[in-house]
Amino acid sequence: MRYLIVIFFVFISLNILKSEQIFNGKSLTNFYINPSLDASVIYPLEMGHEMLSIKKNGDWIQVTDKQTGLVGWVLSVDFTSKKPEESIGKKNYNLIFEEFKERVLEMSKAIESAINVKTFKEVKHMGGAAAYVIAEDNWFNGKRFQQQAFQVYEIWKGINQSPSFLSFRDSNNNEKFIVLSGPHRPRILKSNK
Repeated sequence: MRYLIVIFFVFISLNILKSEQIFNGKSLTNFYINPSLDASVIYPLEMGHEMLSIKKNGDWIQVTDKQTGLVGWVLSVDFTSKKPEESIGKKNYNLIFEEFKERVLEMSKAIESAINVKTFKEVKHMGGAAAYVIAEDNWFNGKRFQQQAFQVYEIWKGINQSPSFLSFRDSNNNEKFIVLSGPHRPRILKSNK
């Protein structure tokens, strides 16, 4: 049995090693749920964003985002094996994130003051247009949590001026759900954990 486990881990390690690092070569491109331009955008990717390729399917590459661990699809023409030089007009996502964090924590204080419900404890940046919110555990059981999650997402998307990714986690940093851009409106995807 031990030999089977060792062989299994060696096989997985070889597959990970086979993953090729690729980089976005355009100033901005999208990370999709499925290999179609009509599919939902998970979030935009700025120039130089690093991904790990999994497999190719026509004009599409299935990839894993090294920052978030999410798996999705990108157009192969937008990616290169060499990291491009920094672009001149690149967004400063760190500065954008600081404004977002301040707004979310202010919103949390206002909700607590108005209806005596604790909501958000901390906000963290994952890089680019991806962030996560650590919420009070009881917040996930409340009646208004989805509405408030969409409000927070709209703040993040509005500041980024592009489709964005936002994860909501409990006080133990366990992901409960994510909010991302849909074809017509944002949507919540619950965690498998």
